[in-house]
Amino acid sequence: MVKSIIAGIIGGIIAFVWGFVSWMVLPWHNEVINKFQNQEFVSWVIKENVTKDGVYMAPYAQGDQFHVTPDDISSEIKQQDAALKKGPYVFAQVRVNGVDMSSPLPYIYSFLTQFVAIFFVSFIMLKMIDTTYGGRLFFVTMIGLLAGIIALVPNWNWFGAGYRFTLVMMADYVVQWFFVGLFLAGFARPKPERGHELMM
Repeated sequence: MVKSIIAGIIGGIIAFVWGFVSWMVLPWHNEVINKFQNQEFVSWVIKENVTKDGVYMAPYAQGDQFHVTPDDISSEIKQQDAALKKGPYVFAQVRVNGVDMSSPLPYIYSFLTQFVAIFFVSFIMLKMIDTTYGGRLFFVTMIGLLAGIIALVPNWNWFGAGYRFTLVMMADYVVQWFFVGLFLAGFARPKPERGHELMM
């Protein structure tokens, strides 16, 4: 348990540092994120139409759940289908009052997220018997790839994130967990049951 906590702290720092480099130094995210042609107008429209932070979707239809007939349901489905086909289709996360990048809270939450994930990964790794350093590094790197597939591909499939954005974000995950894996593969190794650890 203690070793997993230490792994979570150090690994979380590595992941956090990579996140800073990836988003603040490297240009690849800017290359795949699109800008509205009239950003100020879009921001004004959003402010005029949202009441709280959260996820918003347009077109969006929510009928009366208590007083509907089969004909009403059929009509609503047809209207929703027509609106979706006509477009545009928007799936957005909105913070009404913006984000204060000077506040420490987002960075603290980001680190804690990484800490928890790496804690559990290291806990699993400590139970893995007869694995090499390379095998453990591969395992951790695949965690990043699987996280990207599970979290990002649905956004491309259903919500229009696009393949370029999806691939860049997936690559970000893989590189991040590769760097974390370089540390974890050496630190979170199980006690060998034989006389020595298997070599690569």
